[in-house]
Amino acid sequence: MPTFNESVTAISNLGFGVKGVGPNVIGVHGSSANLTGVFGESESGFGTHGRSTRNIGVHGRSTSSTGMLGQSDSGFGVHGLSPSNIGVHGHSPSNTGVFGLSDTFIGVHGRSTRSTGMFGESDSGFGVHGRSTNGTAVLGEGPTAGRFVGRVEVFGDFTVARGRKRFKIDHPLDPQNKYLLHSSVESSEMKNVYDGVAQLDADGTASVELPEWFEALNGDFRYQLTAVGGAAPNLHIAEEISQNRFKIAGGEEGMKVCWQVTGTRKDAWAAANPFEVEEEKPQEERGLYLQPDLYDAPEEQSVMRARTGVMMEPPQPPQIPQSTGFEPPTAPAMPPGVAAPGVGLMEEEHRRQIDELRGQIEELRRGSLEEEIDELRRQVKKLRRRR
Repeated sequence: MPTFNESVTAISNLGFGVKGVGPNVIGVHGSSANLTGVFGESESGFGTHGRSTRNIGVHGRSTSSTGMLGQSDSGFGVHGLSPSNIGVHGHSPSNTGVFGLSDTFIGVHGRSTRSTGMFGESDSGFGVHGRSTNGTAVLGEGPTAGRFVGRVEVFGDFTVARGRKRFKIDHPLDPQNKYLLHSSVESSEMKNVYDGVAQLDADGTASVELPEWFEALNGDFRYQLTAVGGAAPNLHIAEEISQNRFKIAGGEEGMKVCWQVTGTRKDAWAAANPFEVEEEKPQEERGLYLQPDLYDAPEEQSVMRARTGVMMEPPQPPQIPQSTGFEPPTAPAMPPGVAAPGVGLMEEEHRRQIDELRGQIEELRRGSLEEEIDELRRQVKKLRRRR
């Protein structure tokens, strides 16, 4: 029976408690000023199941709290499925469109067998934002763990472990069939490399001008000189870098000289973050390797495995009968002669409803309202068939 805060209460032990069908409007609409608009609960199937071929299957709205809440003790809180479009769509004009939270596992899990598992898009902000207070904000795993199309900015250290830093372009001699790859130059210092070509004056000297920021950025300079077109045994650095210039001498008039200068960074950031060439492994990584197979160690001794843990199998979507067009599962048929649980209560409720409808028919008959009478008679027939 309905209580003081319930408009309709429907109980079914075998079929639907409430089923609403609308060809072009809302099948079932639930509204509550200060409680739950629609609440669905199931111990073995779907708590609430909504389906629409052209519009919204289930719509939940709230002006000050949660529009729709899905909760499950062991399965999916909310599961969205679409054979040809978006399974779950979240939209917010001023806040988070979809928010996933997990105390022990995945906050949001996206999976696709043939396309994008998870897609983030933004017109003016971040398409995807990952944040972690003490772990990894974003983890990518796979043959290609990450791919970026466009400019990439890194604020902080950039470390390549168990890999190569390289650039890749279409091969200039065979761009249709080959790639050309180069590896980066590495050093145990934060080195900058500069080079150029100078032409010596009549006295066999040349002054090389450097950018105005050169000495503000660099220090501890190293020089290399190479004469072009002939030997120059007396070629040397006559004056070291000062006021962003240095001087070459010891050559012949008109000689071309290739020069190279390296400097070690000394700017404010480099001074505050000195480069450590050797570092001790943290306690949790002792006895582990970036690439165990190079040291004849098993894969279980991988640093990456230790950091991420043994990845659990991703959650599997519930098995939905395809032949019924994504209909919720129906209750099993009862054997002949065996009464289903609660059948006696159901029949008593039907009899009570039939008696109430008959009473209304008598009242309407006295008022000569034939259309209302016919409608109530149809309802009586439906209830009898359900018995």
